[in-house]
Amino acid sequence: MDLPAQIAGLFVALATTALVVGRAATAPAPPPPKHVSVEDRAGFASQIASQEDDWRGKAAKDFPYDTWSQRDAFHGHEATAVKEMARISGVPYEEVLRAIDDDLHRADGNRRRPARNVNAVPVKPRPIFD
Repeated sequence: MDLPAQIAGLFVALATTALVVGRAATAPAPPPPKHVSVEDRAGFASQIASQEDDWRGKAAKDFPYDTWSQRDAFHGHEATAVKEMARISGVPYEEVLRAIDDDLHRADGNRRRPARNVNAVPVKPRPIFD
């Protein structure tokens, strides 16, 4: 190989590495995660729970005879709402998901509340139409 080309390549690689290391070293640290209070968790869970029937209805309308696709569409709506709620509140979305999970566990043990479906639908092969 050509020695000047190798030297130029090595110089570009070292310069790029130095640039990346320099930017990483001088980047501001991310803010510490915001801790979520019990009241915030309850609010997240109730906001999601209040929208579930609407999401199920929309999913059933969009996929009338396909339970798996209904569940998939429902969880798509839920994921969008969770991410938006976390962004607005400034908390990690895992905190919102934890609040929903805790609420589902409480709902299962409390028969006075309306039942929320927490079962999984098995994936079934679909016919392929050409």
